[in-house]
Amino acid sequence: MVVALKPGGMTYWITVPSPIVGIDLGTTHSLVARFTGGRVEYLPNDLGETLTPSAVAYDEGSRKLVTGRIAKDIAATRPELAALAFKRDMGTDRKYNVGPHALSAVELSAYVLDALRTDAERALGETVTRAVVTVPAYFDEGQRAATKQAAELAGLVVERMINEPTAAALAYGLAQKNEECRYLVLDLGGGTFDVSVVELFEGMFAVKGVAGESRLGGEDFTQALLVLLLTRVGVDAEAAAAVPKAHALATKRAELLKRKLSRWPRAEVKVPPFEGLCPETSLDVTAEEADAVYRPLLDRMRGPCREALRGAGLLPENLDAVVVVGGATRLACVRDLARDAFGREPYCDPEPDYVIAKGAAIQAALIAEDDAVKDVVLTDVASHTLGVEVTRTVAGQNLSGYFSPILHRNTVIPSSRVDHFWPLTAEQRTIRFGVYEGEARKVADNRLVGELEVRGIPLEGDRTVAVRFTYDLNGLLEVEATVLQTGAVVSAVYQRKEGKMAGAELERAKARLSQLKADPSHRPRYRDLLSRANLLWRDLDGTLQETLAREIDRFDGAMAHRNPAEIEQVFAELNELCRRLDEGERY
Repeated sequence: MVVALKPGGMTYWITVPSPIVGIDLGTTHSLVARFTGGRVEYLPNDLGETLTPSAVAYDEGSRKLVTGRIAKDIAATRPELAALAFKRDMGTDRKYNVGPHALSAVELSAYVLDALRTDAERALGETVTRAVVTVPAYFDEGQRAATKQAAELAGLVVERMINEPTAAALAYGLAQKNEECRYLVLDLGGGTFDVSVVELFEGMFAVKGVAGESRLGGEDFTQALLVLLLTRVGVDAEAAAAVPKAHALATKRAELLKRKLSRWPRAEVKVPPFEGLCPETSLDVTAEEADAVYRPLLDRMRGPCREALRGAGLLPENLDAVVVVGGATRLACVRDLARDAFGREPYCDPEPDYVIAKGAAIQAALIAEDDAVKDVVLTDVASHTLGVEVTRTVAGQNLSGYFSPILHRNTVIPSSRVDHFWPLTAEQRTIRFGVYEGEARKVADNRLVGELEVRGIPLEGDRTVAVRFTYDLNGLLEVEATVLQTGAVVSAVYQRKEGKMAGAELERAKARLSQLKADPSHRPRYRDLLSRANLLWRDLDGTLQETLAREIDRFDGAMAHRNPAEIEQVFAELNELCRRLDEGERY
């Protein structure tokens, strides 16, 4: 934004950075927020509501696409004109028929994001083009690419994509930023389930482990109740789906029943008439009956809970708190599962639908260098393993299709790792590396990111090929292969499965990644120690402050020299000094 100042009759033009908003693009509801004046402000839509249904529909009256509550209302009576819960299909080729239109999940999400952007501009009175957008922690590269593309279609520059449970961890931990604790965030939204383990110390949020499912959420609990209702009235679920209007109305009533049973032990519901199948019927349903049909879904939640703890190297008793967020955590059975799995009463935010957007807004404030969060530092981890396809010799046979990880899941990012590979035969001069993402031993069960071909491998001497993966906070992956004997280098940059970059864009991306590899200060443990030392320095005075300042300067100097041995020595000395100062020791 450009503004003019006229002091003394003179005109000066200055550029004021445009605001960065935080957006929770949810399966069921979406919302936009801004951190200002030390607090989070939720920006209302044109109906005065802060929660906007993630729905798109074709309005036959106006002959145009509409979003939000109007679209959700159309979906309840004319399902053939509307699309709901399309977030689950991000990154796929599925098309939704919305009246005369066939739209992808990317296009549908872009409509929702455009509505949120417009709402933000109305509320703030200025143009909004920059945003932090949340995604489920277990979204893969293709799904994240689709989310970024949807935002761009809506006229937004994505300053950062942040994992939803990480956003929730920021929202919860900001009030405890002066404490040290380990806590687990269980995030069950409308369509996705994520678990993150976070360590908080001296204003630093370090994500230690993530796990989850991208197709498990409140919508599944609604569907389980719907099947229960249909079974009670003797209607097969597949046959019911063939009657779209009745099916849509029955789904809406199952959703209302789910909400009632989260507060009361029993509730009455009317199942609409299904033509030729059953008349309208009133049913009395108990919370116990609902819990019985929820049980398979709850069992699916236990695995990611264990995986997140295992990734962080912790046991349930090592946690100081368990935080549950997301609209679906209003279900008593979900809170009971958290209590049973972790042996403690979970913290339930009074407004679970708002926590993710709150964290996104805080992340936006961090990017904007807001003074209110200047002491906050956030580190995140890779949600999936990245590696290459290799051939292995098994029982005397060469078998291809094995996955060789290079960057493991739960690695702190940004990160750069290298591994070494060799040709399979004496006469082989070319290796084609398939780059994959996933957790399976065989690449057939993982996701292909791209391919990289290395030629000119010498036939004699050192035939090693070093493959380096460099991964940044926004999911930019560079794969670089070096033939050690000749020094020949082949590389490719992948951005969320959108294919290889080219031209000036590729060179800019490589420049950013080369800084990450070359600059030791980008290594997480070095960056974390510097942040910790600088925070300590602010709280000291006199001789202690001077002592710490000298050691910080020594560390800065060591990193400027880029001598690994010197860096490690000074790192150890500064780390020990910080420990002693933390524990109140004096010199």
